[in-house]
Amino acid sequence: MKKGLTVYRFFDDHEEKHYILSSFEHQQLEELLEQYKKKREKVFATAFIKFLHKHDPEAEEVTVKDFYI
Repeated sequence: MKKGLTVYRFFDDHEEKHYILSSFEHQQLEELLEQYKKKREKVFATAFIKFLHKHDPEAEEVTVKDFYI
C-alpha cells in the first residue's frame, strides 16, 4: 500500500504560517526540526523546506485555500 502525504501547518521565526506537504510522520518532522534548530539561531520556512526536501524528496510548501460549496 502506498503511503500518503500529509499537509502540516508550520510557523517559522517570522511568525508566518506555512503549509508543508510531506510523506513523514509528525514525529519524524519534529526530529528533523530539532536537528535543523541545533545548527541555526532562527528557523525560516524556505530554508527549512529545502533542508527537509533533502530527507524527504516529496516535501514541498503548498498553498492552502478555502473551498466552499
